[in-house]
Amino acid sequence: MTRPGVSAAAFGALDMMEELRDRSADAQLPIASIRVLPEFNPRRLLGDQAFTDEALADLAQNIRTYGVLQPVLVRRRRAEILLVAGERRLRAAALAGLTQVPVIYVDADDARAYEIAIIENAQRNDLDLVTETLVGFQFLSRRLNLSSDEIVSYLHHVRKGRREDDLGVERLLRDMYGTGISVWGQQRALILRMTAAEREAIQARRVDAKVCAELVALPEGDTRSALLDLAIREGLTARQVRELVRNEQASSRPARPALTVQGDQLRRLLPRLNRLEGEDARRAGELLSELNGLLSPTPR
Repeated sequence: MTRPGVSAAAFGALDMMEELRDRSADAQLPIASIRVLPEFNPRRLLGDQAFTDEALADLAQNIRTYGVLQPVLVRRRRAEILLVAGERRLRAAALAGLTQVPVIYVDADDARAYEIAIIENAQRNDLDLVTETLVGFQFLSRRLNLSSDEIVSYLHHVRKGRREDDLGVERLLRDMYGTGISVWGQQRALILRMTAAEREAIQARRVDAKVCAELVALPEGDTRSALLDLAIREGLTARQVRELVRNEQASSRPARPALTVQGDQLRRLLPRLNRLEGEDARRAGELLSELNGLLSPTPR
């Protein structure tokens, strides 16, 4: 049965991935015969750092010891064999000295191949939070034909009960990532507002994502960068950074006029008037009458 909403095709890719999960390899192919299309790899959204020899060293050593345990996914396009998912395994196998890798063939056009690549990445345990989030929003953007800002707005309105989830995003996110609109509309959306330095610090595990989530309340600039450096250097918690952010916000606000401050104080004290007696009550009445005269419009 086809699930309703524009995400139905993506659920088809999810079903396909379920079927492929326990399938054995269809063939062993020469690594050189498999063409890699970088635009189909979600991990390249943040650059090529995950594909350097240094980044692949541990995986290559594991492959030398145990071989390629999980086949890479490929598809045929005319006379070519195109990689769908598993570029890191493919490159690490070559780095380990292998000339062939096990493959599973999938029947997919460009759109379905991209969805499979997204889902395959989403199901991997070694994908960091930042990449997973940015790839997830990119996937939603393509699937829903909305910008990231529009997606965040949609998630916010659904979470607040202001509209129905007529696009089926809750089900899609839960099937792919195990978390739904509430998490993606609040915590994950904050990652979109982080600076490149903050995202890199999270990826390098030098700082917790919750710490950088507190920093987005500040405008980008030297102060925010300095607080990030301080949080990394001192190992600050999110709570400590929140206090520093609040102090910075308070110090940057323009000073309130003295009369405004005194007016606020008086407003808080007025309920105590009925406690006054005798001379104090009389004096308070005179002062209020005088204040009322000062504040009342002068008749023309």
